Amino acid sequence: MGLIGLEINDSGILAAGGSPPKLLDLDGQAQESPGYALPQKKGLLVGKTAECKAHLFPRQILNHFWDQLNTETLEQTGKHLPLNHAEIVFHHLALIWRQLQSRGEDIVMTVPSFYDREHLGLILGIAQELGMPVRGFVPLSLAASSHICPEKMLLYLDIHLHRIEVIYLEQGEHLTLRDSATTGEKGLHHLYRKMVNMIAQEFVRTTRFDPFHQAASEQELYDRLPGILSHFQHNSSMLFEITGGSAPYSITLERDSIIHNAEPVYSEMLRLIKRMQKKRGKGQARPSLQLSHRLSRLPGYKAMLTTIKDAQVIELDRGAAAMGAARIWNQLAAQGSNQGISFFTSRPWQRQQHSNDRQLSAKTAVLSKPTHLLYRSIAYPITEKPLTIGCAKDSERNDINISGETAGISPTHCKIKLRGGEIILEDFSDQGTFIDGVRVNGSIALKLGQIIRVGIPGEHLQLIACIE
Repeated sequence: MGLIGLEINDSGILAAGGSPPKLLDLDGQAQESPGYALPQKKGLLVGKTAECKAHLFPRQILNHFWDQLNTETLEQTGKHLPLNHAEIVFHHLALIWRQLQSRGEDIVMTVPSFYDREHLGLILGIAQELGMPVRGFVPLSLAASSHICPEKMLLYLDIHLHRIEVIYLEQGEHLTLRDSATTGEKGLHHLYRKMVNMIAQEFVRTTRFDPFHQAASEQELYDRLPGILSHFQHNSSMLFEITGGSAPYSITLERDSIIHNAEPVYSEMLRLIKRMQKKRGKGQARPSLQLSHRLSRLPGYKAMLTTIKDAQVIELDRGAAAMGAARIWNQLAAQGSNQGISFFTSRPWQRQQHSNDRQLSAKTAVLSKPTHLLYRSIAYPITEKPLTIGCAKDSERNDINISGETAGISPTHCKIKLRGGEIILEDFSDQGTFIDGVRVNGSIALKLGQIIRVGIPGEHLQLIACIE
């Protein structure tokens, strides 16, 4: 039992808890609970169950309730429809809380930057009615950011079901949310619809089979779209097959076609970034762009960001805000007033790093380089002989054989060794190796305390130093 960080993004709400924080299941067996609701005679379906029926019942499905959270009466009429968006959020949070209440005693929520006091008041009232022990709110961007970028303009980029966001975070002794820009109706819902329409048109053109002719095949296209996007992160084409009636139909999908359909959303995000640069960057500061996992998994998006001069791109882990909130809450609570529920728009940043440096004793200060790699409570010594990490079935092939969450982990994923006085990691994987959330490009010199992530959602290893 302990603190749970809850990441509110209607494309998929996430929760994290434990020490160190890890993502938790909160919608059946799923770690993400999307903001969908479907009214039925027996009650309101919400989350993943509703999303999987969204295109079977397109006229009844609701998915704006987190984005437009309010108590205004809905325009739709019907015996089984909820009264307003706040009532639907109540049902969605109830589903989430039923699965989380045995996992933690306190909750800190990370929320989008476009939420104002009225939104937070509604969420807090709903949470109190459900008995959820909410201790405070933190902007999602503030909790997710974890990389100090000296002398750079730090921007956090995110996408929701119905909007995109660019948030400016000012770096100093504290990290402070100073500005944000958002565009509505250009989110993942809009993006996925354009992509699925393109795929359906390609089926009609190539095979004469129309997936939209039946609701079941249309729903299948949406259900399989995340897998298609994942495939196109590293591949240029794929053979895609779907069954219509009793016959299978197949087409070849091209990555360029997927990216072409995403360009209007990508271009709008680029416009928001440049507008924020002009407004806050004084035309000089080089941008450091921190990407939510929702953006970094979209094919071609990172390539688009390379058109921004001198931009540094940092890919954040899935659930970075939920895990970040769980890690930093003690710091935030210490600077709060301890009166009621707090909403923090600033957190310790560079000062925390300097304070930790001063607290190092003379004995440990000399240990500036890692000596061991810690995985599942076992410390593995780092020497000039490469330390091989992977998930090969033959455990003798690896010095550290990864178990547990092995999705995205290669048989020989990466190697670590001492070379020329430095600890070097070399990446050999297909899905990437991440250091403190940043993907390694080839090889990198490692530092004490850094966290290595392999796989999706991944296994974590930490660089430590042992005192003789």
